[in-house]
Amino acid sequence: MTETHCPYCNYDEYDVIAKNDFGVVLPEPNSLSEGHSVIVPLRHVASFFEITDNERKSLMTLLEQARNELKLRYQPAGFHVGFNDGNVFEEKAEHLHIHIIPRYEGKVLKLDARWGIED
Repeated sequence: MTETHCPYCNYDEYDVIAKNDFGVVLPEPNSLSEGHSVIVPLRHVASFFEITDNERKSLMTLLEQARNELKLRYQPAGFHVGFNDGNVFEEKAEHLHIHIIPRYEGKVLKLDARWGIED
């Protein structure tokens, strides 16, 4: 099921970094570092704990593919990987998305309100 106003259901195929039967890797529009991307299930589902085993395995495969592609494109020193689950922040995540954020030598990663962090 796709949701009309969901940016993760209504993505542009041109932006796809990788895709399989259950998920897609997309660039994060509000990136925290060069190459910041999200891994998203194709099915509109809010929680990691509501996805099927096939979806979970698929998203982990896409996470690894995203890592490999981002290493080739940007040569980061490492990655920050995470996601929020549940209505714990002001902005409720209605479609599960896993962030993969490249980390670069000598550059501080500044997390923002999406992670419950305020300046």
